[in-house]
Amino acid sequence: MSDDQDRDLLAAEYVLGSLEAGEREQAELLLATDPEFARSVAAWQQRLTPLATVIAPVAPAPELWGRIEASIAPPTADVLPFRRHIRFWQATTAGALAIAASLAAFILLHQPVPTRLAMLSPMAGGAPVLLATAEPNGTLTVRPTAGLSVPSDKDLELWALPTGATRPQSLGVLPASGRQLTASLAANTQLLVSLEPKGGSPTGQPTGPVLYGGWLTSIDPSRG
Repeated sequence: MSDDQDRDLLAAEYVLGSLEAGEREQAELLLATDPEFARSVAAWQQRLTPLATVIAPVAPAPELWGRIEASIAPPTADVLPFRRHIRFWQATTAGALAIAASLAAFILLHQPVPTRLAMLSPMAGGAPVLLATAEPNGTLTVRPTAGLSVPSDKDLELWALPTGATRPQSLGVLPASGRQLTASLAANTQLLVSLEPKGGSPTGQPTGPVLYGGWLTSIDPSRG
């Protein structure tokens, strides 16, 4: 496998959140320093983010992948790329069926296809925990992709930071179960989620730690 192919697969796994700690650090370094890798990450976000809304995790038997790897493992120097293929296969085996099912649902239910997507991940790094979809009619839907725990005396608050802006705009309190609201947001707007006092920030700006963030990325429904 070429270096370009290996990096593209690394980008896919970064989006899926299936990298181990060392590989995730490598991906984050590339994301900050390599524009081509950043473009690859953005492309995989467009391909894979919609699956978060339709796929329920199904874990194989714990010993299955170990047996497969042990039976056909290549020489030591190639173990890491091979494991990357295995993990990607695990994460995306249901992908084709899920894509077909989601497209069928959009057609049958006449739901608007989202034109922008954002995956909100922990600021310290890790797998996405929130998925935001912006529809052509201005509807912004934010839903969790993992369990969120919020202290009883606190609230999460959603913020939008357009490109070039220095102060985020509050979009309101965000329940842990997600929320649908109306917001006209441009592509490449950064979405942020902070932890605030009950009822939201008293100042109109984040007062607590910013926990999650991601960028709205335009997608072309006519492209696969």
